[in-house]
Amino acid sequence: MEVHMSESKPNLEEFEKLKEQPVILFHGFSGEQLNNLIDTLKHSPSFSGNIIMATTTPTSVQWCIKDLLLELSEERAALKELNQKKKSE
Repeated sequence: MEVHMSESKPNLEEFEKLKEQPVILFHGFSGEQLNNLIDTLKHSPSFSGNIIMATTTPTSVQWCIKDLLLELSEERAALKELNQKKKSE
């Protein structure tokens, strides 16, 4: 899925809400390493399904962390909404 940054400046209030959101950002892993790591994390007794997990892209690695976290949060909300729509069909 391709992500585009919005033209508007990030809302500081929205960013403050993200301070409590767990995020794991992966960088430099091969596809196989990433799959193994995510499988291990998901089977961990302390794993929470509320963690945003993402990999860097050539574009996102250039963003400041605030912009990246806001974008990941928006993407997660959009995917959640899409999944809910699919379930209700």
